[in-house]
Amino acid sequence: MGFSGKRYTAEMIAAVTAYAVVLVVSIRMLQHGIQGPLRYTVALLPMLPLLLVPFVVVRSLQRMDELQKRIQLEALAFGFTASALLTFGYGFLQGVGLPQVNWCFVWPVMAVCWIVGQMLASRRYR
Repeated sequence: MGFSGKRYTAEMIAAVTAYAVVLVVSIRMLQHGIQGPLRYTVALLPMLPLLLVPFVVVRSLQRMDELQKRIQLEALAFGFTASALLTFGYGFLQGVGLPQVNWCFVWPVMAVCWIVGQMLASRRYR
């Protein structure tokens, strides 16, 4: 997959675990009827641990050799453009009647496109 190493895995698991814990707490707080401006703050609380993810990914990229960096660059280029095409295309289709999709689905689309890009780029350099 390009990102290898125990350090990256440990850091990513820590960030995602913190996100999951804060998400559960946030949802429970919102279900108990928090009102007013505090409701928006509580809804955004799960984003705090996710702020660590870009740093984890960048540090992992910095530890890669030149070939792995090239694979990641190609994978990200593919993932960025493919996810843009998919989300724009679906946006046009919503205009003619397809159901609205929650914005939370954009990142998973990007991640899948990045993974596909990694598989394609990795095959080129075998």
